[in-house]
Amino acid sequence: EAGSPGELAAAGFDEPEAADALLRDFARGPAVKALSDASRARLDRVLPALLQGAADSGQALLALRRLLAMLQNILRRSAYLALLDEQPDALERVVDVVAHSALLAERLAAHPLLLDELLDSRVSGPLPDREEMRKACERAGRGVDDDVEKVLQALNETRQALGFRIAMALRDGRQGAVETSHQLAWLADGVVDRVLALAWRELEAAHGTIAQARFAVLGYGSLGAAELGFGSDLDLVFLYDAPEGAASDGSRPLEAQRWFARLAQKLVALLGTPSAAGNLYEVDVRLRPDGATGLLVSSLASYADYQAKRAWTWEHQALVRARGVAGDASLRADFEQIRAGILSRTRDPGQVATEVGNMRERVRGELDRSDRPGTPEGRFDLKHGRGGLVDLEFALQAQVLLHAGRHRGLLVPRDSAGLLAACVGEGLLGPDAGEQLRQAHATLLHRALECSLDRRTRVIVPDADVAAARELVEQALASGPLRLQAAASPPPPPAPSPAAG
Repeated sequence: EAGSPGELAAAGFDEPEAADALLRDFARGPAVKALSDASRARLDRVLPALLQGAADSGQALLALRRLLAMLQNILRRSAYLALLDEQPDALERVVDVVAHSALLAERLAAHPLLLDELLDSRVSGPLPDREEMRKACERAGRGVDDDVEKVLQALNETRQALGFRIAMALRDGRQGAVETSHQLAWLADGVVDRVLALAWRELEAAHGTIAQARFAVLGYGSLGAAELGFGSDLDLVFLYDAPEGAASDGSRPLEAQRWFARLAQKLVALLGTPSAAGNLYEVDVRLRPDGATGLLVSSLASYADYQAKRAWTWEHQALVRARGVAGDASLRADFEQIRAGILSRTRDPGQVATEVGNMRERVRGELDRSDRPGTPEGRFDLKHGRGGLVDLEFALQAQVLLHAGRHRGLLVPRDSAGLLAACVGEGLLGPDAGEQLRQAHATLLHRALECSLDRRTRVIVPDADVAAARELVEQALASGPLRLQAAASPPPPPAPSPAAG
């Protein structure tokens, strides 16, 4: 009833027959047939506006498919249908967001409660700060802690709502990519902290507690650098500290290493547990000492010994983007001391440049999808391509390894923007060069986040801004203080790839 192929073509659909087929399938669905007369009348008023919005979006068929998927899920919620019918501004907002962001369209379709966020005036206002996000996660499921499933669902609804508001702020141009990636990481911190409390409660109930013991969760990679993306997984490493020979005091006691291994396993499992609102995060634990063959949790002493005596250079690189995200504050402070000591070592500049350069080439060979067979010529991988985000990360990690002993300001920031500012502040990089690279990084990160928002690959045909940013990064790595070099035939070190993501 929404229009014939001829009418759809006149409205702006370049594939009117396909659009007509989508509409007919939608109209034949049980949800539409089950509508009351009043709701059907509302749908008849809403659908033409949705069609026109899809036609005007520039990707008419794709937008229509997304809008119908969302509409399918709200038909049984008459209040939402009434709201879209009675508030043209709200309808226009929904069409605009769904038509231009695959990620937000998927989330609205899967979780119609997010419509409340989209239509809430706060979605266009200031975002919660780091502490407010932590408190929001802490409040999620409060009062039903004995029902883990309910807590996880409440926590995921909180994560979805806050993540939606962060995405909208980026999409609307109210904040930049760097601020967005920081906020996504802060949100993840709050989630991990809340889930750790749940896991701890379960372990104590089953096995008792361990006196004078401490546990901390470290974030590596994008989480550690507070440069998290939409849908990123979490690179986690676990530390504990307990008196020698300590064991839990429950009816089924466990010695400390097993107790904390169980705790870490429970934490990872809860983060990945499906709920009605989806799972929280996928977790990667391969960056722990000795990788996949190592213990899931490390004592503070064994972790310090490993970093001092057995870690490869790339593992010290990974420390640049590592920080404590949850758990005991004093143990996280102890980790900071270990990290600072390792990163402040005196190193041979030529060896660092070669080893970091070799590892960069190895990672590039595995992950760079620029101009791969089957892709159009001239395409550039924003993350792993030459002149991309990871190139800049590796160059900055090399600066920390080389200069942190004499320039302590390099030990504080974990993210690329912060490290660039620190290099300028410590006199290792000129102000003009630092500002140019900061802008280049912001451009590349913004485009990468935009691709994630629309579920597009990060392998793109560069426009003028991206090409200029890429050239700046390539020039910085080819000469000057950020220069990296690789041997002609670099020996492949063992281990998982470093935390460059």
